[in-house]
Amino acid sequence: MIDAAHLSGWVYESDKQRSREQIRQVIQHCIEMGLGVRHMQGTHLFDPVEVLNFIKWIDLKEHATFWADQYVTTDRRLVEDLASFEDGKAFKIDLRRTFHLHKAANRVRLRMPLPLASGHLTDIAISPFTEIAEGIQFGISPGRLEARMASPVAGDLTIGATLSFTASQGLIVVSERVRTLAHSLVPRNQEALKTVRVFWNYIMDELICGAVHYDQVSVDAPCDWVLEAGWFDCQLGAALFSALCRASGIPARLVGGNLLYRLSPTIHYWAEVWLEEQGWMPVDFLGWDLSRGGRDAEWRDRFFGSLDHRMTTQVMPLAFTGAVGLTIPKDFIVLQTARESGVEIALLGADGTRCYTDRITIEG
Repeated sequence: MIDAAHLSGWVYESDKQRSREQIRQVIQHCIEMGLGVRHMQGTHLFDPVEVLNFIKWIDLKEHATFWADQYVTTDRRLVEDLASFEDGKAFKIDLRRTFHLHKAANRVRLRMPLPLASGHLTDIAISPFTEIAEGIQFGISPGRLEARMASPVAGDLTIGATLSFTASQGLIVVSERVRTLAHSLVPRNQEALKTVRVFWNYIMDELICGAVHYDQVSVDAPCDWVLEAGWFDCQLGAALFSALCRASGIPARLVGGNLLYRLSPTIHYWAEVWLEEQGWMPVDFLGWDLSRGGRDAEWRDRFFGSLDHRMTTQVMPLAFTGAVGLTIPKDFIVLQTARESGVEIALLGADGTRCYTDRITIEG
C-alpha cells in the first residue's frame, strides 16, 4: 500500500525513506478518521480503492489536504514535464509482457499491444525480442505484436519490443511565445468561453487572413510564424487559435473538410474548442473575410460557435486521411478551378505535372 501511494503522490521525492514515513503518517491519520483496516498476524490489510478514495474524500470535505498537497501536485508536475518536451521529441520505449505458461501446448500464439500510428505519433520503429529466441516467429500488425511457438513451451515466457517514435502536435504547437501571448491576453482562471472570445478577437483584430506560402512556414513553430508574419489562412488561423486555447488549459483541435457551397465548394479548415457546458464548439475564421477584416459587426461573429453545412473529413490529431499513396513533389501547388459542374482542385508539381485532382460537385 505504501509503494502504491509513493508512485501516485510521492514519486518526485528523492528521499524514499522519508516519503515512506510521510505515507505511513497519512494512512495512520486516515485510520483515525475512519478508514477501514483489518489486522492479521501483525499486518495491516487495506482495500487500495478505499485508501485512495478516502484520501480524496477527506480533502473534498476539507478535513485534510493530503490529496491536494501530494497527489494533485504530483499529477500536475507529470503533465508539465511531458508538455516541456519539444515538438518532434523522439521517444524510445522498452515494452514487454511475461506470460506464465503453466501447461505446455502444441501450438501457442501470444500477443501484446503496440502503439498505433496517428497524427500525433509518427515514424514508429519496432524491434521485437524474446528471452527464448529459438523456435519463435514474430508477426507485427497494426496495434499488436504476435509471437508463435513452433514447439511446446512451459514456464514463464517474456516477449516484447523496443519502440521508437516521434511525438508531434502537427500545426498546433504550443511554443513559449504562444504560451506567453495566451497568458498576457487573459487572466488565469477566467471563464473558458470568455477566454475563447478573447482569442477570437485577437486573431480577428490583430492578424490578416490571406494566402500563405507554406515553404516559408516554420515546421517546428508554425504558430510562431503566424505571429511573426501577421498573416494566416484558414488552417493556420485555426491552429493558432487551438494552440492559444491549449496554452490556457482549454482542449481544442483542428478540423478539415469541404465547404458545401453549391457554386463554389472548396477544401477548408476550422477549429473546435471544448466547453464543459456545451461540448465541442466550432470556431471558423472564414468570418474574417466575411466581415471585411472584422470591421462589419453583422458578419464578424457569423461562425463563432456555428457553421454552414460542410463535410468533415479530418479531425486532427484524432482522425486524418494520411498519405495519398504516391510521391508528392517537394515543391508543389494546389490549384482550384471552376468547372461546368463544380470545382476541380489539383495538386501539381512546380513544373505543372499533375499529381492528383479532386472534383467536387454539389447537387440540390
